[in-house]
Amino acid sequence: MLGYLFKRLVSAALLLVAVSFLVFALLDVVPGDVAHTLVGDLASAEQLAAVRHELGLDQPLLLRYLRFAEGAVLRGDLGASVVSGRPVVELLRERFGATLQLALVSLALALVVGLLAGLTAAARAGGYVDLAVMAGTTLGESLPSFWVALLLIQFFALKLSWLPVFGAGSLRHLVLPALALALPAIALIARLVRSCLLDVMTADFVRTAHAKGLSQLLVWRDHIVRNAILPVITLLGLYLGHLLGGAFIIETVFAWPGLGRLVVQAIFDRDFPVVVGAVLLIALIYQVLNIVVDLAHAWLDPRVGHEAI
Repeated sequence: MLGYLFKRLVSAALLLVAVSFLVFALLDVVPGDVAHTLVGDLASAEQLAAVRHELGLDQPLLLRYLRFAEGAVLRGDLGASVVSGRPVVELLRERFGATLQLALVSLALALVVGLLAGLTAAARAGGYVDLAVMAGTTLGESLPSFWVALLLIQFFALKLSWLPVFGAGSLRHLVLPALALALPAIALIARLVRSCLLDVMTADFVRTAHAKGLSQLLVWRDHIVRNAILPVITLLGLYLGHLLGGAFIIETVFAWPGLGRLVVQAIFDRDFPVVVGAVLLIALIYQVLNIVVDLAHAWLDPRVGHEAI
């Protein structure tokens, strides 16, 4: 198991290097740079050249990347924002808490509702309840998140005046963005839970458990749900990374002061150190969650652990 974990950590480190260099290369070919943001469009070519030289933007791409990698690896320094002058690590730390709060609440909501919907549909497979749940999940997966967010704002905030539209500061501010972010996950979890349960319910060991005279509750608890939960754990781990890294639109719509809104503003400002730092943080989160999910599989299913060793 330790050898497997070491290999995963090495592959994660190599992936972070590849991601960081790819982001550097892509941002280097994006039209415009932060020099235009700082001095304005009416600045002369000499002024732009002076600002670019001061920021080191006139140096070769590989040299700039190696300096960034040296600071990130040896000192944990991701540079400073060229707009505000503040360290990127400090900016990410400030905003990550709000994004984590939104992602965890959304995931908890999606897990509870999705599990209940999937269990209900599987228990009544082929009936009207099952058809209704599947129709609802199909609709939930089809609707764009930003459009759902606008509908929620229109109904709950503007028409009923129950909840605030923008900002943070209270639990009431969290309801609408968490719900908008959770709806696609609810649909995905419900469909996966239903599919996994139906597959396990027809397995030979489930029929054997029924033949032994075990109660329906014991069969479901000890045999069906336990064996059907592994794909759901994988989905939850990966989807948490998706929620942390993919909440940009929702945070922008609701003016939620999280990581996504920070990155969107940094893109508009051409504040590329902030963009690179945020992308690296999201990639690191994905890698950590992947490793945690694999270890959870090994713990829940001894066969997976044996194969990993």
